[in-house]
Amino acid sequence: MNLWESYKTSIFLCHQALNCDVDFAIISAQNPAGHTEHPYLNLRRDNEFQACLNKHRLPYRSVMGSAPDRSFQEKSWIVLCDKHQAVSLARQFEQNAIYWVERGQLFLVPVLLPAQEEHLGSFTERLVLLSD
Repeated sequence: MNLWESYKTSIFLCHQALNCDVDFAIISAQNPAGHTEHPYLNLRRDNEFQACLNKHRLPYRSVMGSAPDRSFQEKSWIVLCDKHQAVSLARQFEQNAIYWVERGQLFLVPVLLPAQEEHLGSFTERLVLLSD
């Protein structure tokens, strides 16, 4: 399965319920251009991205993007911003794509990949709430 196809199957692991009445992006700074990085480098990129969000005063919260069987997980951020700004942030951090949630619907939006935006269905159907 290529990266784009695997992105289309992602689920999202979160410790808190989300208000899906607002539009938001899900963006990662890890594994730039789909290349798996050392955990230390991913942590550094994640910290840089969080600092960038703080600098731009964008509200955010942590979420984990995951394969359905949880065999692969990637730290990501739910970011309250417009779609254009989300794509710009993802490009700055060399990401292949972002997820965009609009009126509760999930979309996969290409950034570096030559693909077309795809509607993936209801976001809440892919949200897994974790208990502590």
